[in-house]
Amino acid sequence: MSIEDFNPWWRGRKYAEEDPDIVKWREMPVRWVPAEIEEISLEPFSLNFLYGPRQVGKTTLVKLLVLRLLERVEPEAIFYFSCDLLSDYEELLEVLREYLRARRPGQPSYVFLDEVTFVREWYRAVKHLIDTGRLRSSVVTITGSSSLWVERAAETFPGRRGKGRDVLLRPLSFSAYARVHQPDIEAKPGWYGRLDELFESYLATGGFPLPINSRARFGRITPDVYKSYVDWLVYDLKRANRDERLAKALLAALLERAGSRLSYSSLARDLGVSHRTVSEYVDLFSRMHLVLVLNYVDVFKGVKDFRKMVKVHFTDPFLYDVVARWTGAGKPEVSAVVEGVVASHLSRKFEVGYTVVGRREVDVVALPEMAGYEVKYGRKAAVSPLSAGKMKKVVVLSKTGAGGAIPIPLFLFAL
Repeated sequence: MSIEDFNPWWRGRKYAEEDPDIVKWREMPVRWVPAEIEEISLEPFSLNFLYGPRQVGKTTLVKLLVLRLLERVEPEAIFYFSCDLLSDYEELLEVLREYLRARRPGQPSYVFLDEVTFVREWYRAVKHLIDTGRLRSSVVTITGSSSLWVERAAETFPGRRGKGRDVLLRPLSFSAYARVHQPDIEAKPGWYGRLDELFESYLATGGFPLPINSRARFGRITPDVYKSYVDWLVYDLKRANRDERLAKALLAALLERAGSRLSYSSLARDLGVSHRTVSEYVDLFSRMHLVLVLNYVDVFKGVKDFRKMVKVHFTDPFLYDVVARWTGAGKPEVSAVVEGVVASHLSRKFEVGYTVVGRREVDVVALPEMAGYEVKYGRKAAVSPLSAGKMKKVVVLSKTGAGGAIPIPLFLFAL
């Protein structure tokens, strides 16, 4: 079997640029190279894990990285393989062995295994090749969709990662989204109106490539785009052996309570299931990068209190629409969506929770700094000073920045 039979990318950069995913990327009206591409280690030996929600662009990132590599290494040094047609680790092991037979010992190789979680016990093949020294001169990058998968994978390879890294590919933040649409934009007077416009657009598309480009091309998000994300939800639920109807009912309940405090016990009573079942499903949604759970923060101790009620947000504004269309639940008020956007953006840099001081709820608390944030989008900003315990200051964010508050688009752009 020839090299080309395994991977047509080996014919060189010209053929690589004709790959359907690269062609599709080049034809997008709005396109970008994810910044996370710089985080993947390319120094042998490395075992990298690239993960993130489905439809966020992991495959495109990998293929763009292959294009970069083809500028400085021979095509035969690169092996990209989509694992969705393999069934188990034995098939994966045979594919990898066949590639490695074509490489002389000590020759650097760059191996990309895309969506390897389709393969049953895939880690056995990779672990065997590491332990036998066959990958000593290689860089192996493996992609998957669940953070649970990454945690389990890391446990499977103790002391076998080399210089490898875990890289999380998220949807675009608002700052990245603004710069993709307006590269010269800055956080200063003269740009505030444009930031407001872009933020309204961001609330519709979120940071996922498909809705961003659908809106840019057609002026709206087309039904097939929503279907792609619903299919992702259903597929991952089936792979996790979860009940689709229960998941749909629970997501509808979370959507209706977005931005509000809730307890798993009350959800369990409403759905007729156990508290533990609700907890397990919400944990799965979190690991699918679908929701963000905020626990109560005791501002006097500076720690989370897991006995209190929680707040659950969706991790990207577009997902509110996806879940609403799938479940038939009503989409929450824009103020709740914006609160979720602020919480999810802060969670990229900090551990986050929420708290209550007297009758006043602080929507997001960033740990360990113990900085509080109140989101007043669409409401009159309350700017009265507030501090309690170790939380010495609460920043008020509002739509316009009236009354001394910080405009939300400006705050998110500056994060």
